[in-house]
Formats: sequence, structure tokens, C-alpha cells
Amino acid sequence: MIEILTRLPVKSLKRFQCVSKEWISIIRNQVFVDSFFSMSQTRSRFLVAVRIAENRVILLSSSHNETEVPTTSLVTNLQMPIRGCRLNPIRYTSLHTNLEMTVSGLPVDLVHCSSIHGLFCLVDPSDPGRFTICNPSTRQVITLPDIKAFSGRRKRINMFLGYDHVGNEYKVLCSTAVHGEPCQVHKVLTIGGGNLSWRSIKGRKIPRYIVVTNGICINGMVYYGGLTTKRQEKKLWIFRFNVRSEGISSISTYPQVTNHGSLINYNGKVAAASPLPRAPLGSFDLWVLDDFDEKRRWLREQFNVHPLVLHLSGKTELKILGMNRSNEVVIGPLKVPPKHEPLYIYYFNKGGQKLIRRVELEGFEEFRCNHTSDEQCVCQVIFSPEHFESLVSL
Repeated sequence: MIEILTRLPVKSLKRFQCVSKEWISIIRNQVFVDSFFSMSQTRSRFLVAVRIAENRVILLSSSHNETEVPTTSLVTNLQMPIRGCRLNPIRYTSLHTNLEMTVSGLPVDLVHCSSIHGLFCLVDPSDPGRFTICNPSTRQVITLPDIKAFSGRRKRINMFLGYDHVGNEYKVLCSTAVHGEPCQVHKVLTIGGGNLSWRSIKGRKIPRYIVVTNGICINGMVYYGGLTTKRQEKKLWIFRFNVRSEGISSISTYPQVTNHGSLINYNGKVAAASPLPRAPLGSFDLWVLDDFDEKRRWLREQFNVHPLVLHLSGKTELKILGMNRSNEVVIGPLKVPPKHEPLYIYYFNKGGQKLIRRVELEGFEEFRCNHTSDEQCVCQVIFSPEHFESLVSL
């Protein structure tokens, strides 16, 4: 029975808790929760977060069970040849998305939001100290307690969610730059157990810095970019927070890594991709952190989006979302598509055959951008190609 239950979606498990006390006990047991998540990792989902108003965020998800779309299309009906492109390297598929939950009444900037091990965190740009975490599968939402220290003093607050896969713990790191203080103030909070309280991190003092990128969690480590604020020592760094030991370390980096403020997971390594200036459309400068501890070096390569992807995407601005477990580079739109236009995600296999998949996300129609100009538009969209369902209780 337990083996069967671990293969069901969370929505079914939530309903099945009404069957009997025995089933409630099974489904809420931590061993079952862990077994369910292990199974969930073998069937990752695609999570899309869309801000359609200043205080409304929609979370949609889909399994990776793609439906083949008949190829009546562009590739067989091209009016002109595409330079450097064969006529048959692409598959057309679709994924149906389902509405997981709506988060309302909270001003959100999706630039600093992320999906971490089944949970999704939301940041209020007007009040960075207000950090909200939700579980899209169970629809639970919590807002973390305020940090009351330094009240009345100018400060910059940034928070990052991380997961320790060894200790099976979620923790939030709070990094605060307080005006007049020479060193950064770091505090940490553990999710779960009902006692949400901040505690100070012990260890070496780090000079005050300003956070300049999003945060990303890879293998129990949270990475984010920062700029030290001392005039004579202004320097860019990538900081690493060890979720298990709660230690913070850093490695120097280059302006190209932090210019666009977005770090990505590139095959298990921290990376940043930014459009190359004065280069053809679809040309990216890709910086990959090769080894944080020993080699401590950055690898740089130029990544060019396949000409066919550029042709299919038209005038849509693209960005690199990362690399999935199948070693495919995932590419998506920079902005929410306008009304009546489909939402496409592209998967590019850099191997010998250089195959491409264009995946249309269905069920997204009512959440597209209705604004007529960029000045009016407040819409944002972010993608998490490797999101997992989780039964974790907040």
C-alpha cells in the first residue's frame, strides 16, 4: 500500500487522508514524506510563476510527459533557408499546465524568487525583510517573522532559501548590510518544527556588501553575488552558504557574471549567461564556476542559440534557464508572451546530433500579458525546469 501511495500526486494524498486514521498516520509520517520525495525526484515537474498584477502571482506546473505535436510546420515549409541549419533537427511537443495556487495581496518581484526542493519563495520588493514561502503542492503559505534588530537604521536586507539534503532541513539565510556597520550581518532560520526564530551565524566577519544577484541552491549550498561597499576595495564576489554547517565562504568573480543579476544551475554548477554586446542575436557569454574549493576558477565559453530556435521564436527575447538532468540547455522567453501568443520552451541538446525540442506550455492562455505597452506592463515570468512535488509541512 505504501509503495502505491508514493506513486500518487500530492493532491490525491491530501484527499486520501480522509479515508482513515491509519492512512493519515502513514501519509504524515516523516519516513513516508521522505520516500515520496525520493520518488518525486524521478518525475520532475515544470513550474511556471507568473506575476499578472503587482500583488498577484500565479503558480502553474506540469509533469514532463510531453505530447507529440504533428509536424505540419515551419521546418517543412520554410520560405528561405536558415544559415547553418539542417531541416530536421527539431521535435514539436506540448505540455499541459495545471494551476497549483494563487498568491494574492503580496507585492512580489519575481527576479529574486526561486523554487528550492519543492518549495517556492517570494520576496516583497517594497519590504525585502518580508519573506514568504509556499508549497505549491499542498498550498501552504508562511511568512517569516521580521528581523527586529537595527530598527530605524538604513539597511539592505536579502533572504535566500536553501535545503540540506543530508540533514533533510530547509533554512533561510538573511544577509543584512546596515549603514554605518563595517561588516555584514548574517542570520539563519530553520523551517519546520513550528518555532520560527532567527539566530546569528558564528564565524569570520565579512566586510559589508550589497547583494547583486538572485540566490540559487545546488547540492546543499546557496550561491549569490555581492559587491563589497568599501570605496578603496570595491570588488565582486560569489558567496556560498553551506546550509548544513551554516558557514559562509566566497570567491572573486567578474562583472560579466553579475551584470544581469541572474545565476543558473548549469549541470550541477553555478553559472551565469548574459547576451553578448555587439554580437548576433542569440549569442550568450556563459561563465561557469568550475570548482569553488580547489581550482577556484571560472570557465568562459560562448553559447550560440541554434538558428532554427531564433527563427521559430521570432522577435521574442530569449534567456538561458539552465541545464536539466538530460544535459539539455533549457531556453525560455525573457518576458510574459502577449495575449494570443503561445508560450514556448526550447530544449537544445549540445551533443553530436544537436537535437532541439520546442515545447508549448498549454493551459497558460488566460495568464498572458494584456498590456499594450512596456510602460504599463507589470508582468513577470520565471521558470523552474526541475521542480518536484513535496509533502513537507510548513
